[in-house]
Amino acid sequence: MAEILSQKEIDALLSSVSSDESQELGEEIEEEVGIEGKAANVYDFKHPNRVSKDQLRTLQTIHETFAKTFNAYLAVRLRTIVDINLISVDQLQYSEFILSISDPSCIYIFRVEELNGVAILEISPNLVLYIVDRLFGGKGVAAEEARPITTIEQTIMKKIIEKSMENLSTAWQQVAPLTFILEGFESNPDVVQIAPPGETVITISLEIKIQDTSSLMNICFPYLILEDIISKLNVQHFISMSKKESSEEQASTIRERIRFSSLPVVAYLGRTEIVVNDIVDLKLGDVVRLNNRVDDLMEITVGGNKKFLGRPGIKNKRKAIKIIRSVTDDDIEEHELV
Repeated sequence: MAEILSQKEIDALLSSVSSDESQELGEEIEEEVGIEGKAANVYDFKHPNRVSKDQLRTLQTIHETFAKTFNAYLAVRLRTIVDINLISVDQLQYSEFILSISDPSCIYIFRVEELNGVAILEISPNLVLYIVDRLFGGKGVAAEEARPITTIEQTIMKKIIEKSMENLSTAWQQVAPLTFILEGFESNPDVVQIAPPGETVITISLEIKIQDTSSLMNICFPYLILEDIISKLNVQHFISMSKKESSEEQASTIRERIRFSSLPVVAYLGRTEIVVNDIVDLKLGDVVRLNNRVDDLMEITVGGNKKFLGRPGIKNKRKAIKIIRSVTDDDIEEHELV
């Protein structure tokens, strides 16, 4: 027969169980928090994040700029409305990127000259065939089934891709002066090896809409070739470079606008002051005394501002003035005193 426990013994057992559970819970919490009391972060060894969120945002801004410029170019070439939008900027393994590409596809391999590496620009064959049809004056008819593009179609599309390389290079100037050069074409993704299968790559996906057709264009940069400039992919550096580029662009625009502007150039023999009565009485043969001597340099103004000093003369039977030197601060002060 089972022994009946007293109330005191029951309370002691419950107290013991509660104490053990609290101790185990405390150990679990300690394991989660860590020895130093810091919260533990989840780390995926299969998909390590080698690029920070801040750097991904900078990459997003760069390729949004590229999307706008390439959009404008493509709309003019195809003579129709084109809409290119950035969809995503991700980091994943190279093997995963290759598996996401259809076969056949249009894979353009390009070299990043300054970083001594290669990257990929991938487009759907249907979009390529649509663009080629538009370039030949057609309405833009995409193939019902994807097929490898012909050599002639590759040659036609090559100019479009080379222009996209120029637009991409311009967009990257905000961070680093990179030159992208088209090197080759491949339709089978399995034979394209720009990085080891497990290597991290940065992928940029853009959606291209042309009338009723919509396709993706993907750009893939191996992390290894961006490693040298990854530190520049931050907001502070991007803003400072954008401001510098903006200032240089504005200065260049101003120089270009004023380059062929016309300004009046006036050479003054001298100055003097006389009363109105003397002006009224002036007649041929009268002598007006000026405030400078015969051997003094003449003042030359450009656009109403004193710029040079020179001497009068004759060249090719026409009156002329020879510029001797530029005006200095001392010349201006002396003129004000006079």
